[in-house]
Amino acid sequence: MVKEVKKMEISIGWDVGGWSGKNHDLCILEASQSEIKLNRASSIDVYDVKTTIQKVLEKYHQVAKITIAIDAPLQFPELFRQLISQEQSIFFDQIKLMKNKNPLAWRTTDLFIKQKFGKTPLSASFSFLTSNATVAIALIGEIKALFPQISVMPFDEMSDIRIIEVYPGLLKSKVLKDSEAFSKYKTIIKSKLFEKIDGFNYYFGDEKEKTDTADAIICALFGLGISCNNDSIPQLEVGIPSKLKEIVKSEGWIYYPA
Repeated sequence: MVKEVKKMEISIGWDVGGWSGKNHDLCILEASQSEIKLNRASSIDVYDVKTTIQKVLEKYHQVAKITIAIDAPLQFPELFRQLISQEQSIFFDQIKLMKNKNPLAWRTTDLFIKQKFGKTPLSASFSFLTSNATVAIALIGEIKALFPQISVMPFDEMSDIRIIEVYPGLLKSKVLKDSEAFSKYKTIIKSKLFEKIDGFNYYFGDEKEKTDTADAIICALFGLGISCNNDSIPQLEVGIPSKLKEIVKSEGWIYYPA
């Protein structure tokens, strides 16, 4: 029996806010080999995120590959986790050795992104992202209990339904601005598909302010790049440097355009 190939892609982009319920935006994109459809791009209360994602999974999980691309840390630095669990560790000596790369604040993926793109993600441990991270991690646990076939990357092997961490701010980096991927994203964003949505000139123009909806859309576009066959969509780099794989399995990884 020949296994049916799932040709449709669904990507859910979630720009995460905190536990107050505000500043959450969700984008749902549907893609085939020839086109992209916008099913949703709007603000959402934190307590509606789970039911919305659940409905998408129930509707599409048998006919499409689904990616949930989340703009929030999906884990904390290993040393920070040791600290809050009160494990024995020589914290001050480690921080003294790495004071410019404080291992309580920064994950391996954060430092990798800084080196590769010149953009430093906020600290999940020390910034307001602590709230965003715990929201995302808590919700992922509940969604995975309902759909155990979901893979949370890079902690699990990739399946047809997967959750990844992304960072839309990378579009502001010089590395991406000089790339073919940036031109492709700009072409998609400037199309009629998104003409009624504000906030993209933060990335493609001179505006100082962005919108959470624009961030959610970029998250969803990143998500489509993990396996989509549509040539108009930039691919994501799914490979992780071999020397980082062990720590990344503990701390998580930011997936970025190739």
